[in-house]
Amino acid sequence: MRNAVRSSLKALGLGITRYETLRALKAKEQSFDDIALLRTFPAHYTAPLVHILYKSKAQLRQDLFVLAQTDFKRNGYFVEFGATNGETLSNTHLLEKEFDWTGILAEPAQQWREALKRNRKAALEFDCVWKETGSKLTFNEVAEGEFSTIDSFSAGDRHRKIRRRGTTYQVNTISLNDLLEKHGAPALVDYLSIDTEGSEFEILSAFDFNRRKFRVITCEHNYTPMREELFQLLSRHGYYRVFPELSRFDDWYVLK
Repeated sequence: MRNAVRSSLKALGLGITRYETLRALKAKEQSFDDIALLRTFPAHYTAPLVHILYKSKAQLRQDLFVLAQTDFKRNGYFVEFGATNGETLSNTHLLEKEFDWTGILAEPAQQWREALKRNRKAALEFDCVWKETGSKLTFNEVAEGEFSTIDSFSAGDRHRKIRRRGTTYQVNTISLNDLLEKHGAPALVDYLSIDTEGSEFEILSAFDFNRRKFRVITCEHNYTPMREELFQLLSRHGYYRVFPELSRFDDWYVLK
């Protein structure tokens, strides 16, 4: 039976690989990505970055990128949305736990709420960050929670099939301007992390860039047409895109 299956798959140009092999390959891929990232930064950053590499929670090592850009700053200030549970794939967990940063974590998905409260000490916001405050929107929460989003964006990228199985409910909205005012963010925020599964441009296009600035921005684009719109918007406001060969489905920006 097994040989018959293998023969059928071979005829289609396919094969069977053990799960352990796939996991090892994935780990090797991450190691190659880490090496590429470390080689990007000045040599004197290599040792301190390697020392904390295993503590990084960020999927693309955004936290390490931020540390390199801010010269390993302590007591910095971040704003992250969506924050999920504040730990898994978090871009700011390392900054808070190891470098004493504080800031704002915004996450509208109900499934993450209690874990986020347990895992983090930063200010929490459970309204949905949007282009305006005071609206009610339909939010689509899916089992693979990191893909949850405002429902009108559910079909906007390569994860649309996952979102078809989601549960929808109403959420209140808050603009980025009002979020920062509400929680007393400084005029210069060290790091803004945006991962809202499709609504990133809508949020940033309504933001008043004259009121506050960000030293570093990482923004997910998922290879949608929104990527170019975000690039044009942020470029106009004095942000420079860096390391596109490393950031993959993210784009990373620094203030000029």
